[in-house]
Amino acid sequence: MHRKSTGIYDLRAESLKNNKNKFMKIFLTTIFSLIAVQIFAAEVIHTDLKVDLKTKKEDSREELKQFDFSKIFQDAEKYYKDAKSWEKIKCEPKSGFICTKHECKKRPSQHSLVLDKKAKTVTRCEGDNCESFDAEFEQTGVFFNIQAKGPVGTLIRVLGDYRYKEIATVGLDAYIANGECVVVKE
Repeated sequence: MHRKSTGIYDLRAESLKNNKNKFMKIFLTTIFSLIAVQIFAAEVIHTDLKVDLKTKKEDSREELKQFDFSKIFQDAEKYYKDAKSWEKIKCEPKSGFICTKHECKKRPSQHSLVLDKKAKTVTRCEGDNCESFDAEFEQTGVFFNIQAKGPVGTLIRVLGDYRYKEIATVGLDAYIANGECVVVKE
């Protein structure tokens, strides 16, 4: 028996034929593109080979230097021993800043701190006016962290026995001081 052709079969056959034509166009375009890229790449390589290879190249990177680990360990050992050995130090700021929500402005510092591990106190003096606060002292490696108790939140970190950073908060503003300390002999 011979079937009569219906419209659906004709549409499918036509669709397959169109898909075959689209596939061929894409395939040929891809092949052409690959050939063009190969030709272009060969031309670039050929052009690059004409570059003078004797040109001196300069490296602007910084030269890596070796670390003197024995000096680093000696310094760390000294800071650790100094941090452990002091009982009382007086610290004077070299620079100070007052920091608000928006900025930190340099502020002259005219106060001193006396940190007393034995009495566990921080004494802050501005001129002849001194105020003492109880404090917690804790050594962490080469540093001593001191946190004063009282109305003004103060955190002080001392490296060994001579450099320090103080951060005191008043409300939500912060006063930051950096300076040096000396051991107080009694």
